[in-house]
Amino acid sequence: MSPIPESLTVKGRLIALALGLVLLVVTSEAILRLTMPHWREFFSGWFMRTVQVPDHGTVTTGRPGFDGHFAQNNGDFRVRIRINDFGLRNPEPVDKAGGRVWVVGDSMAFGWGVEQDEMYSSVIGKALGVSAYNVASPGTDVCGYQALLARMPKEARPKAVVVGLILENDIRAYDCRKEAARAAQLPGAAAPATDQNIREFLIKNTAIYNFLAVSLKRVAFVRDTLTALGLIAEGHAYRRLLGEAETEIAIERTAAELAALKAMLPEGIPMAVLIAPARFEIRDGDAYFRGLRQSMAAALVKRGIAMVDPFEDFKRTGFSPTHFAHDGHWSPLGHQLAADAAAAWLKRQGVGG
Repeated sequence: MSPIPESLTVKGRLIALALGLVLLVVTSEAILRLTMPHWREFFSGWFMRTVQVPDHGTVTTGRPGFDGHFAQNNGDFRVRIRINDFGLRNPEPVDKAGGRVWVVGDSMAFGWGVEQDEMYSSVIGKALGVSAYNVASPGTDVCGYQALLARMPKEARPKAVVVGLILENDIRAYDCRKEAARAAQLPGAAAPATDQNIREFLIKNTAIYNFLAVSLKRVAFVRDTLTALGLIAEGHAYRRLLGEAETEIAIERTAAELAALKAMLPEGIPMAVLIAPARFEIRDGDAYFRGLRQSMAAALVKRGIAMVDPFEDFKRTGFSPTHFAHDGHWSPLGHQLAADAAAAWLKRQGVGG
């Protein structure tokens, strides 16, 4: 009998190793799905969807009727999310929105990571003794804020409106009408594959990824390696979306679209923009974000738009107490500070006690 060629032996070993690894992964996935049933709580897509708003393109809203928990796999939070039949994070239906203070915004206003009674819209309502209504949704921007406002029932008239503006990702050279027209021409266009898409796919579909993220993110060396590979996001990493030359144009266009949003309201409804101070100015005194905040405030005032700036309160209280350890959103204390500043402005407009 002739001996088995060495090349075949090596090939057979590699095949056996590959099959063993596949079997290990499949078995581990099955075991983890049984022993860690809450792994699905780490994917926000379970409670989010996109809807089409006439003349405004698509916007993200909540999934009607969702009632469950959402958690960060790094341990920052685990909260209950309840979405009403209109796709908003409110216990009351949308036909109860009239006569209330509306809070419009993205994930910060939505209360990402905090409980229903801790998000700043709820805290404003308690402070004023006047009910508030949350008209916010994660993953949107100023054009999205217009869409969220446009889809509210026409017969619902707010008592006042507070718009949350996020300095770190809401400032850009908008043209909302042109963007809506483009979106109408290209419905359902597929998004290109990115590291973020891949990470979201793994969070949504695999228990083993979430187990590794939960377990290994606590080990500094492993966490740094996964971050370098792009498998997990770096916590509170400094970023700027705009260069110096682009910033001035973006400020003007953002202010113009906020003025357009104000024009959508019935005449006489007070509206203010709550400027969310950048983490990097609070934590590091960053000069770029300080200039961005001050220039944005000046652009709003120039257009006759009221502005609420809680920066000094955040700076005095400190970065860590007002933000989650890894996630860039406000802690319950951050929401309290924002609500206090907004409620003070609303009281000066005669809203509440």
